[in-house]
Amino acid sequence: MHAQDFENRLKAQVDFPSPSRVATDIIALARDPEIEMAKVAQAIGRDPAMTAKILRIANSAFYAQRRPSTNLRQALVIIGLNAALTLALSFSLVSSMRALRPVGIDYPGFWRRALLAATAARAFAEAGKIAHVEDVFLSGLLQDMAVLALDRASRDFYSKLKQPATHADWVAYEIQALGKDHAHYTAMLLKAWNLPERIAAAVGNSHTPQQLPADSDAGRFARCVSLGSDVAEAVFASDRAATMSALAQRAHTLLQMSSEQVSEVVTHVIELIPETEALYETSIINAEDAENLMAEARELLAVRNLQALQEVSALQATTSVLLTRTEEAEDSSRRDALTGALNRPWLDRLLEREFTQAVVFGRDLSIAHVDIDRFKNVNERLGTEVGDRVLRSCAQILMSCVRGSDLVARFSGEEFLVVLPGADPDIARQVAQRMIDSVAAADHDPASGTVNITVSVGLATYTPRRRFPSTLGLLEAADHALYAAKLCGRNRFECFEDVHATGRHTATPNR
Repeated sequence: MHAQDFENRLKAQVDFPSPSRVATDIIALARDPEIEMAKVAQAIGRDPAMTAKILRIANSAFYAQRRPSTNLRQALVIIGLNAALTLALSFSLVSSMRALRPVGIDYPGFWRRALLAATAARAFAEAGKIAHVEDVFLSGLLQDMAVLALDRASRDFYSKLKQPATHADWVAYEIQALGKDHAHYTAMLLKAWNLPERIAAAVGNSHTPQQLPADSDAGRFARCVSLGSDVAEAVFASDRAATMSALAQRAHTLLQMSSEQVSEVVTHVIELIPETEALYETSIINAEDAENLMAEARELLAVRNLQALQEVSALQATTSVLLTRTEEAEDSSRRDALTGALNRPWLDRLLEREFTQAVVFGRDLSIAHVDIDRFKNVNERLGTEVGDRVLRSCAQILMSCVRGSDLVARFSGEEFLVVLPGADPDIARQVAQRMIDSVAAADHDPASGTVNITVSVGLATYTPRRRFPSTLGLLEAADHALYAAKLCGRNRFECFEDVHATGRHTATPNR
């Protein structure tokens, strides 16, 4: 088959199906600037299966933070008209394309890869705060459609490709045979279907996303679609560790993402896969592959952090002589001027170090988020000078309740964070109760009269069996538990694992 012959066939849609009537109507609606909810509901409502899927996705993990919907109109309000049309279009196109009968490619594997790449592309768009994530999902889902068209036009085309073949092998083989790869032909196909230009442009440049401006819709979409394809490649790669490392490097180059952010994206992808499987009625990835992918993401983060620690250690070794004379000055720079506890920048640095060591060496790490109850009342009733003395007193008591290897830092305002390396949940509970009792028993400003205060504490523990993807995840868990302690009456502690297990609501209390 000559390249021009295939291009002519594709333009005329010979040997390849046009979108269904429902999909054609949806595309027309999506291009209408005066789009109306009634028209969208009518178009989607003609297909009961599609209606059920729109309702399901509105109440799924994709939109977990929004209120549930019980009918199509509510679902359209929750998802948004354009997003609903894009998702409905994906359902319709996938349904019609599955009617094909390819012979030269692994058809089930093709769809598993397409859905995984689309889910990952959407997760990258969410992490990068890129608008129209459903359009990114659709771009990721359709990015390889020309592979099916090539197989239809020439039944032995891909049978000549040596197996097993990676996505890069596909591209190299197509360019050698036709002069262009399937991304070019897919973009041509999407234009013929009258899909929005930014979707066609993103797909057409998904193999070379740097060619599009990074600040354009199509440029951002193409970068997410390309990275989504990389995630799919990592799942099915024989050397998953090397592929994940390459993915992290590309994510940094394309979207300026850190290894920690990439690890969080991969975690989110694994969380979304069950919903995607249910919506498109297929299996995408087995449990073992999902766990292996998660393990590689965690390992990637640990290795990168360990490298950073090694660089810091090497630097410290070369400057040890100078540090001897400046130790006192440095200690002062690490301390909060008011309370004498560690300051926030130094806390962030040390907490990252302890978290990395816990991940790498399989150790426990507990943190306690401590908040003075109703501290605002102290300032209003006795004045800010007394309030400052109360903060100093509280910090000194917290430091007296922990080991020399533990860290006490001023987190913000009247909040402190206590880091307990090697402490399991039981030890963390004991320390928390000791801090609560000691603070409650003390007179925090004898010079101006008796001043008594209490504290609430939220605990979270990283263990080899209860992992968190990052220090941020651990901090959020402790904060979650702190709010639970506030809601339960203050002057007490709560553990995240208990709060999470019971599903208690933690609306923000009056602190």
